[in-house]
Amino acid sequence: MQPARIYRENDEIDRRLVEFGVTREELIEVVRAVVAARADAIDDDPASAEGLFAYIYGTRAIRQVFKRNGWLRYREDNVESVRHPDRNLKVIYQSVDFAADWLHSPKAVSGKGSGADRMIMSGQASLFRDEDLQPVTKSTTPEIKAGAYFFCVSVDGDDVRAELSLPSGIAKGNFAGFIERIFIVRPGEWSNLNIFPESSNGDAAEFEPSISRK
Repeated sequence: MQPARIYRENDEIDRRLVEFGVTREELIEVVRAVVAARADAIDDDPASAEGLFAYIYGTRAIRQVFKRNGWLRYREDNVESVRHPDRNLKVIYQSVDFAADWLHSPKAVSGKGSGADRMIMSGQASLFRDEDLQPVTKSTTPEIKAGAYFFCVSVDGDDVRAELSLPSGIAKGNFAGFIERIFIVRPGEWSNLNIFPESSNGDAAEFEPSISRK
Protein backbone atom coordinates (compact mmCIF):
# COMPACT_ATOMS: atom_id res chain seq x y z
CA MET A 1 0.00 0.00 0.00
CA GLN A 2 1.30 3.44 -0.93
CA PRO A 3 1.80 5.88 1.97
CA ALA A 4 -0.83 8.57 2.33
CA ARG A 5 -0.23 11.90 0.69
CA ILE A 6 -0.28 14.40 3.56
CA TYR A 7 -0.88 18.14 3.33
CA ARG A 8 0.16 19.93 6.51
CA GLU A 9 1.67 23.28 5.44
CA ASN A 10 -0.59 26.33 5.15
CA ASP A 11 0.01 27.03 1.47
CA GLU A 12 -0.45 23.43 0.32
CA ILE A 13 -3.56 23.00 2.50
CA ASP A 14 -5.17 26.12 1.05
CA ARG A 15 -4.27 25.14 -2.51
CA ARG A 16 -5.65 21.62 -2.05
CA LEU A 17 -8.96 22.87 -0.66
CA VAL A 18 -9.58 25.01 -3.75
CA GLU A 19 -10.82 21.92 -5.59
CA PHE A 20 -13.43 21.36 -2.88
CA GLY A 21 -14.66 24.94 -3.10
CA VAL A 22 -14.24 25.53 0.66
CA THR A 23 -11.62 27.26 2.78
CA ARG A 24 -9.76 26.13 5.86
CA GLU A 25 -11.56 28.84 7.85
CA GLU A 26 -14.92 27.39 6.83
CA LEU A 27 -13.89 23.91 7.93
CA ILE A 28 -12.73 25.32 11.26
CA GLU A 29 -16.36 26.49 11.69
CA VAL A 30 -17.34 22.82 11.62
CA VAL A 31 -14.79 22.00 14.33
CA ARG A 32 -16.16 24.81 16.51
CA ALA A 33 -19.66 23.38 16.08
CA VAL A 34 -18.46 19.94 17.18
CA VAL A 35 -16.63 21.26 20.25
CA ALA A 36 -19.63 23.37 21.28
CA ALA A 37 -22.01 20.44 20.81
CA ARG A 38 -19.88 18.11 22.93
CA ALA A 39 -19.80 20.75 25.67
CA ASP A 40 -23.61 20.74 25.72
CA ALA A 41 -23.66 17.24 27.24
CA ILE A 42 -24.34 17.09 30.98
CA ASP A 43 -23.94 14.39 33.60
CA ASP A 44 -27.60 13.33 33.36
CA ASP A 45 -27.32 12.57 29.64
CA PRO A 46 -26.54 9.06 28.35
CA ALA A 47 -22.85 8.20 28.33
CA SER A 48 -22.84 8.43 24.53
CA ALA A 49 -24.24 11.99 24.48
CA GLU A 50 -20.98 13.78 23.66
CA GLY A 51 -20.35 11.54 20.68
CA LEU A 52 -23.95 11.72 19.49
CA PHE A 53 -24.05 15.51 19.73
CA ALA A 54 -20.73 15.73 17.89
CA TYR A 55 -22.07 13.56 15.07
CA ILE A 56 -25.36 15.47 14.73
CA TYR A 57 -23.86 18.95 14.82
CA GLY A 58 -20.78 17.91 12.86
CA THR A 59 -22.95 16.53 10.06
CA ARG A 60 -25.17 19.61 10.14
CA ALA A 61 -22.19 21.95 10.01
CA ILE A 62 -20.53 20.01 7.17
CA ARG A 63 -23.74 20.30 5.16
CA GLN A 64 -24.17 24.01 5.87
CA VAL A 65 -20.59 24.81 4.87
CA PHE A 66 -20.56 22.74 1.69
CA LYS A 67 -24.15 23.52 0.62
CA ARG A 68 -23.45 27.25 0.63
CA ASN A 69 -20.63 26.40 -1.78
CA GLY A 70 -22.91 24.51 -4.17
CA TRP A 71 -22.79 20.96 -2.79
CA LEU A 72 -25.93 18.86 -2.16
CA ARG A 73 -27.24 17.06 0.90
CA TYR A 74 -26.82 13.33 0.29
CA ARG A 75 -27.78 10.06 1.99
CA GLU A 76 -26.78 6.56 0.87
CA ASP A 77 -26.97 3.24 2.78
CA ASN A 78 -27.78 5.23 5.95
CA VAL A 79 -24.56 7.22 5.55
CA GLU A 80 -25.18 10.98 5.87
CA SER A 81 -23.01 13.21 3.71
CA VAL A 82 -22.81 16.01 1.18
CA ARG A 83 -22.15 15.39 -2.50
CA HIS A 84 -20.56 17.51 -5.19
CA PRO A 85 -23.18 18.53 -7.78
CA ASP A 86 -21.11 17.34 -10.76
CA ARG A 87 -18.70 14.69 -9.46
CA ASN A 88 -19.09 11.46 -7.52
CA LEU A 89 -17.36 13.18 -4.61
CA LYS A 90 -18.72 13.09 -1.05
CA VAL A 91 -17.77 14.40 2.40
CA ILE A 92 -18.86 12.66 5.63
CA TYR A 93 -18.37 13.76 9.25
CA GLN A 94 -16.49 11.36 11.56
CA SER A 95 -15.28 11.56 15.17
CA VAL A 96 -11.87 9.87 15.50
CA ASP A 97 -9.30 9.02 18.17
CA PHE A 98 -6.51 11.31 16.90
CA ALA A 99 -6.66 13.54 13.83
CA ALA A 100 -3.86 15.42 12.09
CA ASP A 101 -1.13 13.23 13.55
CA TRP A 102 1.81 12.65 11.24
CA LEU A 103 2.61 9.22 12.70
CA HIS A 104 -0.92 7.94 13.39
CA SER A 105 -3.81 7.37 10.98
CA PRO A 106 -7.25 8.30 12.39
CA LYS A 107 -9.47 5.54 13.72
CA ALA A 108 -13.23 6.06 13.82
CA VAL A 109 -14.46 6.19 17.40
CA SER A 110 -17.72 4.40 16.58
CA GLY A 111 -16.39 2.10 13.87
CA LYS A 112 -17.77 1.97 10.34
CA GLY A 113 -20.57 -0.18 8.98
CA SER A 114 -21.17 -1.87 5.65
CA GLY A 115 -22.83 1.22 4.15
CA ALA A 116 -19.69 3.30 4.58
CA ASP A 117 -17.63 0.39 3.28
CA ARG A 118 -19.67 0.22 0.07
CA MET A 119 -19.55 3.99 -0.39
CA ILE A 120 -15.78 4.07 0.04
CA MET A 121 -15.06 1.12 -2.22
CA SER A 122 -17.33 2.34 -5.01
CA GLY A 123 -15.83 5.81 -4.93
CA GLN A 124 -12.17 5.08 -4.27
CA ALA A 125 -11.59 2.34 -6.84
CA SER A 126 -8.91 3.46 -9.33
CA LEU A 127 -9.14 6.99 -8.00
CA PHE A 128 -5.51 7.97 -8.61
CA ARG A 129 -2.71 6.75 -10.81
CA ASP A 130 0.31 5.28 -9.01
CA GLU A 131 2.39 8.37 -9.74
CA ASP A 132 -0.25 10.52 -8.05
CA LEU A 133 0.47 8.83 -4.73
CA GLN A 134 4.09 9.93 -4.45
CA PRO A 135 4.99 12.44 -1.70
CA VAL A 136 3.32 15.80 -2.23
CA THR A 137 5.20 18.68 -3.80
CA LYS A 138 4.19 22.31 -3.98
CA SER A 139 3.86 22.11 -7.77
CA THR A 140 1.58 19.08 -8.07
CA THR A 141 -1.96 18.29 -6.97
CA PRO A 142 -3.83 15.10 -7.86
CA GLU A 143 -7.00 15.45 -9.88
CA ILE A 144 -10.16 14.75 -7.92
CA LYS A 145 -12.31 12.33 -9.87
CA ALA A 146 -14.47 10.69 -7.20
CA GLY A 147 -14.32 9.45 -3.66
CA ALA A 148 -15.75 9.55 -0.15
CA TYR A 149 -13.74 11.91 2.04
CA PHE A 150 -14.17 11.99 5.82
CA PHE A 151 -13.91 15.15 7.89
CA CYS A 152 -12.23 13.66 10.95
CA VAL A 153 -12.34 15.53 14.27
CA SER A 154 -10.72 14.46 17.54
CA VAL A 155 -11.39 16.17 20.88
CA ASP A 156 -9.41 15.35 24.03
CA GLY A 157 -9.87 18.25 26.42
CA ASP A 158 -8.05 21.23 24.93
CA ASP A 159 -6.35 19.02 22.34
CA VAL A 160 -8.63 19.49 19.32
CA ARG A 161 -7.57 18.44 15.82
CA ALA A 162 -9.15 17.90 12.43
CA GLU A 163 -8.35 16.66 8.95
CA LEU A 164 -10.18 16.08 5.65
CA SER A 165 -9.06 12.67 4.49
CA LEU A 166 -9.64 10.04 1.84
CA PRO A 167 -9.56 6.45 3.17
CA SER A 168 -8.44 3.60 0.96
CA GLY A 169 -10.96 1.21 2.44
CA ILE A 170 -12.42 -0.34 5.58
CA ALA A 171 -11.25 -3.45 7.43
CA LYS A 172 -12.67 -4.91 10.65
CA GLY A 173 -15.07 -2.00 11.02
CA ASN A 174 -12.50 0.79 10.72
CA PHE A 175 -10.35 2.67 8.24
CA ALA A 176 -7.83 0.37 6.60
CA GLY A 177 -5.56 3.19 5.47
CA PHE A 178 -5.61 6.52 3.68
CA ILE A 179 -4.84 7.78 0.20
CA GLU A 180 -4.80 11.46 1.14
CA ARG A 181 -4.89 13.52 4.36
CA ILE A 182 -5.42 17.28 4.52
CA PHE A 183 -4.65 18.68 7.99
CA ILE A 184 -7.11 21.41 9.01
CA VAL A 185 -6.42 21.86 12.75
CA ARG A 186 -2.95 20.64 13.66
CA PRO A 187 -1.61 19.70 17.12
CA GLY A 188 -1.26 22.74 19.39
CA GLU A 189 -3.25 25.10 17.15
CA TRP A 190 -6.64 24.99 18.82
CA SER A 191 -5.84 27.45 21.61
CA ASN A 192 -5.30 30.12 18.95
CA LEU A 193 -8.38 29.16 16.90
CA ASN A 194 -11.10 28.49 19.46
CA ILE A 195 -12.32 32.08 19.81
CA PHE A 196 -15.44 32.65 17.73
CA PRO A 197 -15.00 35.57 15.30
CA GLU A 198 -16.70 38.80 16.36
CA SER A 199 -18.28 39.03 12.92
CA SER A 200 -19.38 36.26 10.60
CA ASN A 201 -21.47 35.69 7.52
CA GLY A 202 -24.41 34.59 9.66
CA ASP A 203 -24.28 30.88 8.87
CA ALA A 204 -21.69 30.02 11.49
CA ALA A 205 -24.02 31.11 14.28
CA GLU A 206 -26.40 28.33 13.27
CA PHE A 207 -23.77 25.75 14.14
CA GLU A 208 -23.49 26.54 17.85
CA PRO A 209 -25.99 24.75 20.08
CA SER A 210 -27.10 26.49 23.24
CA ILE A 211 -24.94 25.46 26.15
CA SER A 212 -26.49 24.93 29.54
CA ARG A 213 -25.17 23.49 32.77
CA LYS A 214 -27.49 21.94 35.30
